[in-house]
Amino acid sequence: MNHILLTKLEFYGITGETFKLIKTYLQGRYQRVVLNNNYFTSISDWGELTHGVPQGSILGPLLFLLYINDLPHSINKNNKIVLFADDTTLIISNRDPINFREDVHKILQHIHEWFNANLISLNWEKTHFVHFTTKNNFFSDF
Repeated sequence: MNHILLTKLEFYGITGETFKLIKTYLQGRYQRVVLNNNYFTSISDWGELTHGVPQGSILGPLLFLLYINDLPHSINKNNKIVLFADDTTLIISNRDPINFREDVHKILQHIHEWFNANLISLNWEKTHFVHFTTKNNFFSDF
């Protein structure tokens, strides 16, 4: 994933010494897990991190936003993606219920392709769908 992030940083004009510094910051990192309770302590082997940014870092949120900044370009202009920190909102507007359903399907397919191309996944347990209708549409069936 870091090669994708580095490519995007270059695309946004981050080059030269700044690029080299960020590249060095992202490479050659290792981590391990330590489990410690009253009964035992277990320590994993060290493993090299080949994806992502250091958790809890100051640069992490900024690098994440640069990483997903092109996501809104993966859908058509009639709909909208709003990015805020690590929350993403997709707004689909269509008065025709059949076309609306088709739009949702197409857009989710485009987003799925974008996620695959960028080597990240969507957390479906944190994904919610809310369908709003106007008052006139809501009461038209009564």
